[in-house]
Amino acid sequence: MSATSLPLYCAALLALGAFAGTWASARNGGWRRPRTWAQVPLAALLYGALFPPALHGRGDVLHLVTPGTTPQQLHALPFGEMRAALPGAPQVQGAERVPDLATALPLHPQLRELAVTGTGLPPRDQPAAAQMDLRFDPAPQQGVIELHAPATIPLGQQWTASGRMATQGARLELHDPAGAVVDTALPDAQGSFSVSAAVRGEGAARFELHLIKAGQPEEITSIPILVRGGTKLSLLTLEGAPGAEGKYWQRWAADAGFDLGVSTGLTQNVAVHQGQIELTPERLAAADLLLIDARAWELLPPAQKTAVRNAVEQGLGLLLRADVPPAEATAADWAAFGYKVAAAAAPHDMPNDVVIDHSLGLHERQTFTEAPVTVDAPDAAALLSADDGEVLAWQRSLGHGRIGLLRLVDSYRLQLIGEPARYGTLWASLLSPLARPHAPPPPGPELPQQSWAGERAVLCGLGDAATVRAPGVGEPVALSIDAGHCAAYWPAQSGWHVLQSAGASWPFYIRAADDGAALRAARDRQATQWLVQDHATEPSPAAPHAVPLPRWPFLLAWLLLASAAWWSERSNWIITRGHGMSPRS
Repeated sequence: MSATSLPLYCAALLALGAFAGTWASARNGGWRRPRTWAQVPLAALLYGALFPPALHGRGDVLHLVTPGTTPQQLHALPFGEMRAALPGAPQVQGAERVPDLATALPLHPQLRELAVTGTGLPPRDQPAAAQMDLRFDPAPQQGVIELHAPATIPLGQQWTASGRMATQGARLELHDPAGAVVDTALPDAQGSFSVSAAVRGEGAARFELHLIKAGQPEEITSIPILVRGGTKLSLLTLEGAPGAEGKYWQRWAADAGFDLGVSTGLTQNVAVHQGQIELTPERLAAADLLLIDARAWELLPPAQKTAVRNAVEQGLGLLLRADVPPAEATAADWAAFGYKVAAAAAPHDMPNDVVIDHSLGLHERQTFTEAPVTVDAPDAAALLSADDGEVLAWQRSLGHGRIGLLRLVDSYRLQLIGEPARYGTLWASLLSPLARPHAPPPPGPELPQQSWAGERAVLCGLGDAATVRAPGVGEPVALSIDAGHCAAYWPAQSGWHVLQSAGASWPFYIRAADDGAALRAARDRQATQWLVQDHATEPSPAAPHAVPLPRWPFLLAWLLLASAAWWSERSNWIITRGHGMSPRS
């Protein structure tokens, strides 16, 4: 008897037995008795237990369950097709647990398609999936899914981080390295947000972005910042009269460590000097930037004006402060620089209020004052603009140097409202494009920006030998550098790691496994979607695969039905015997 004919013989025997049992039971006890009507279902259930029916699915598809897979996605997995689960994925019935995709693929050489559910493939599994037909059913996103922050910032400047989150009804708190809340944000309708803070010391600093919902933190994402001291500039400033703007600016420049020379006019031919301020060709050649207002320019001798112009053409930066309407001679001199400045039509006692909250990242509205002048500079680029688009500062080239003009007269208000970092950021953005250019530092190696412990990190631009020292570990780890001057590094712990190469060191941050989990999931999701797009092909023909149903449901149903029939017969026999009647009557 062949294997294919065995089910037919068993089906015939069971059908014959069910027919005979039903006929005999009907003759002896009638059609209403349980053992009469139970014969056929019992035979069918017994056949299902011996030869369970099969469901037809695809035998060349592997359903890979990744972390983040929802119960709805698990319920939608087709029965009868192969399943595998990566580390961190939820429990899946009938799925084999594998450490990675490369381990699962050799176990099923017939595979031609991979169906991924959840957050997607981590970096270690993406190369293995690159050569297969790929389908992806992403899980819904939650938490901070996008974050942009500077890796390195100059000392004393305000920095801003922006991003996007997918959690509704939540807010964000930015904590400094000491744990204090320094900024908060409520995302807009699209989930976009921005937070900002300042750092007060050089070196590595770690801020934290807390996602708060219903008063409780749900997620913490680190923002590592490397603070470096900027180039020490030599600045000269000439003021026609003392004022609050000059006072606060000089204090900021001194605190920032600039080499500062100041001349402040008091009365006619009387001025207070601080540092070396003579506008000789030699002094101007040694300076990086000259700041001068309209009154001070008016008092300059023609020879010094000529020296300033020559120095600008050779690389000196010049910032003209149009704080008051210039005199006729001053207006003519500045027009030769490319800025036609004239008194505005409005009265001088009516200040023109401007708002630069968006440019500075202020959360509360603050008004500033622009000088009552008009500026015509058709070939100059905007250096600072108000929130309504009105230009407050310009810059243009002259020879090898740059000339800027500023008509904002009370930036010191930032200091009065307790925003010294934003004040420094404002002036750094004004001075940096104008100052004499210096040779940039040599480019450092390419360090990982978003890496987690337990994952491979790639470092490039290395020298012939390089090592990495992990936090709290005494001995550095030597890297194996390939021909492209890159190396792979597998960090085992989170924190600041230090790369040492070519006689220099560079810190870089490695996140803990639960640090920025939504950010990590969004990275894997995007990479998996790119793989799907890059390997989009025509659907491969399905390879049918029959998977028999489990036997135990049929056995259980057979046992329950047989027990019910027996108990019914037993109860009927007891009742009829108690009345002195024969069971057949």
